Amino acid sequence: MRYESTSQPSSLPPLLGFRQNSSKSSSKFLSLLQKRMRLLSQLFWLLLLTIVPLILAVYEDYRLPSALEPQHYDLRILTHMDELRFEGLVRIHLLARESTRNITLHVKDLKIDEERTTVSSFQEENCVTSIETHDLYEFYTLHLCRELDKGKVYQLEMHFGASLNKSDSGYYNSSYTDAKTKQVLNLAVTQFSPTFARQAFPCFDEPSWKATFNVTLGYHTNYTGLSNMPIVGCQEHETLDHYIWCQHETLLRTSTYLVAYAVHDLPNRTTTADKQTPHNKVTFRNWIQPDLLDKEMQFLEMAPKLITFFEELFQLNFPLAKIDQFVVPTHRFTAMENWGLVTYNQFNLAINPNDDLQVKKDSNTFTAGHEYAHQWFGNMVTMKWWNDLWLKEGPSTYFSYLAMDALQPKLKKGEAMIAEDLGNFFAKDSFGSMTAISKEVRDPGQILAQFSDYVYQKGSLMIRMLHKVLGEDAFLQGIRSFLKQHALGNVVQADLWESMQKAAQQEKVISADFNLSRAMDTWTLQGGYPLVTLIRDYKTGTVALNQTRFYRGKETEGNSTCWWIPLSFVRQGLPDFEKTIPQASLECPGKTQEVLTLPDPPSAQEWLLVNPQVSSIFRVNYDEHNWRLIKQSLKGDAKFGGIHKLNRAQLIDDMMALASVRIQSYEWAFDVLEYLRKETEDLPWKRALALLNELGALLSGQDKNDFKVYMQQLISPLYKRFSKLEIISKTKPATNEISFQRFAYTQACHYHVDDCVEQAKALAISRQELPSDFRELVYCSFLREGGEVEFQLVLGLFKNATNDAQQLIWASALGCSRDFNHLKEFLDLTLGSKEKAVKNCFLAAVKTALSGDYLTSQTTNHILSHAKVIGEKFKKKELTSLLLRLVGQVKESKVLEELNDQLKDIKPFKKPLKEALDLASINQQWQEDCAGDFSRALRKHI
Repeated sequence: MRYESTSQPSSLPPLLGFRQNSSKSSSKFLSLLQKRMRLLSQLFWLLLLTIVPLILAVYEDYRLPSALEPQHYDLRILTHMDELRFEGLVRIHLLARESTRNITLHVKDLKIDEERTTVSSFQEENCVTSIETHDLYEFYTLHLCRELDKGKVYQLEMHFGASLNKSDSGYYNSSYTDAKTKQVLNLAVTQFSPTFARQAFPCFDEPSWKATFNVTLGYHTNYTGLSNMPIVGCQEHETLDHYIWCQHETLLRTSTYLVAYAVHDLPNRTTTADKQTPHNKVTFRNWIQPDLLDKEMQFLEMAPKLITFFEELFQLNFPLAKIDQFVVPTHRFTAMENWGLVTYNQFNLAINPNDDLQVKKDSNTFTAGHEYAHQWFGNMVTMKWWNDLWLKEGPSTYFSYLAMDALQPKLKKGEAMIAEDLGNFFAKDSFGSMTAISKEVRDPGQILAQFSDYVYQKGSLMIRMLHKVLGEDAFLQGIRSFLKQHALGNVVQADLWESMQKAAQQEKVISADFNLSRAMDTWTLQGGYPLVTLIRDYKTGTVALNQTRFYRGKETEGNSTCWWIPLSFVRQGLPDFEKTIPQASLECPGKTQEVLTLPDPPSAQEWLLVNPQVSSIFRVNYDEHNWRLIKQSLKGDAKFGGIHKLNRAQLIDDMMALASVRIQSYEWAFDVLEYLRKETEDLPWKRALALLNELGALLSGQDKNDFKVYMQQLISPLYKRFSKLEIISKTKPATNEISFQRFAYTQACHYHVDDCVEQAKALAISRQELPSDFRELVYCSFLREGGEVEFQLVLGLFKNATNDAQQLIWASALGCSRDFNHLKEFLDLTLGSKEKAVKNCFLAAVKTALSGDYLTSQTTNHILSHAKVIGEKFKKKELTSLLLRLVGQVKESKVLEELNDQLKDIKPFKKPLKEALDLASINQQWQEDCAGDFSRALRKHI
């Protein structure tokens, strides 16, 4: 903390009223009086210097004081690309909501010209007596001469400057290498979310402080300037030759994290689609590196279609006149939804049509949909604070899924991503340590940690739950009302519940006395999820239901153990899985057990299923007879009894999970899995094999061998369902079949099913040109069965790769080597590289190696011996993924102890290590309690 005061006098001025006396006594008296007064003065200032800092530091909070409200910013930024620095001026119009003598706002890593800081109103100038900074809270406080009066508007003017940083946050420097000249070219771009605007200009950097913005950018005429809004006009700089000032239109009320600007020399690649939506003229421009102009970037061209889709879905027009899509060489996130200036991370994009995997292309489509859904959820309607981050990320994720399936209906990628989210959620949230998606966060570190896959996925599942439970009409009516009511404002989750409740009551989906807010809070304000146990009375036709929290790990104290659970039922005789509006519910708090009489009960020979399409996120356990009826229907009916594919996947997931905590037996679980031999959809297959592969990795000895035999038998019918791998180079699968076919071949070759490995080796040896989605599995088999020659061949392919996508494919394949000397050579090569693309290849190879059966221990030792370097090179998300993959293979306690000992004091590993050790603890418990039962049941099905 730094404190500055006005000049401190060394002595008092001459005392008025005293006449100079020439007499000695008068002189002595005056001298003595002056000495005493001087001493009192010094004591006064010493006391003031002691007390004032204590007074100034009374405010201790990460949140800004509420006394002042920013209403408008005039922001001028002059960027010097030749020196990689900027200087700026901001004028903030402030409404005094309370009388105050202080102005506190956010500043970080900016050099403020304090002599030019002014505070004024229309009537008078104020002055600054002192300035205080607080590094912990990133506050900059001005203490004023006079109090600001409640209700009046004031203007704060500040001048500042800084270097363009290299942290991909604030106003930062990015660069690329020209493909022809090999010259490194610089550009400047912003990334303000979540708390980085304060690194670019002094501001009230919290989402609730919305204001309008006038942005004026100054830069050399060799460059182009972009901001959220179109340019009004440009004029020459007053003193700098070849520099201009360009003023942009006023940006509507928005939070600081959505303000954006850039200075660059990238060319504009106009979209091939129409440049306007049916409802609102919106110009789309795309800025990208020159050598990427001819690349296929379908996701950029989808922008007009996405805006049109969301305008029609939400019945609220996009309010801006232009959208610039800016592809940045380096970026902190995958993309950012800034108003009118959407930025994308080039490294994460599928820009090589012949080399990028289909999953990456699908991810690009999802990302574009996500960013444009944000124009309504986040930009137009913004959460008040970061504890409710899910209020923008959840809807944007879910509505992106809907957009994908609406605009590309044959691919059904949105549905597949929902199924993946369900699988991830049920696995992760069974840990007792998982926290709520809506939780209090304070400092920037905690805020940044909120941006996790878990918050996005569970938030999306919450919105999907509302959609399924309330029905199409009430759901869309509630969403539209919510957006219109709170447009350009800020909300908490209770505001969403209120809009949905009104719509549901108008559509008579819920009763007048039902409290939707209290019901939905049980899902967002606590972690975990329930297990619903359903017991049928086959004589009376009634069903008894109760709920408990489902745990796979250690139970945590202090957690609520109940949820509001909507109940929809489907019977075998009428398998209508579109019927998702609940017929009943379990309340929270409520009775320990509810007994329900169904209006249309099944006969004793019909199964009963609850939760069609897994509309709500809870597991279900049935009584023995009902499970038997379900199994018979899955195995004996060509159409699986009409059971929806999402429910088929969930039945497998539930039964395997129940067996893992000894509520059900693995014999029953394997009975359910038997039906897969006839399954034609990918969603149940992918969920089942993911669960089996995780458990198989924990087996050893004869149990491991038996497991491989079982997997060969299980996968063989799936492998035979597709054409031979050898013709893959001649007949590329349809886009909607690539994912399933790649999955089938990969699993078949991994377990040496039939002739899969032989066909893969033959393709690799022939050096035929293969579709990108099948190269890794072909060359992985080639390396597993090969030696030095094969390794050097694939290493050469890696070194000669012409783009990042090719490199990742060859890196993943190199992780399949059975010789650790070979693998170590590659890991050392990639880990030592300074290039982001190459170092990411280290992770790709390591994850492949940890998924195999040959080099897991050596790869683990290599990770531990290079832990410090790995912690410095990779982000928390990457480290977490790496450690989870690692502990998934660990069978011995001493390895976990070594893992903990070597990583616990390395700061970047702190949180990833905890999550990994939680999983390791669950795995160890499973090995002790369940591995024997699993293997005995498995052998009965060989």
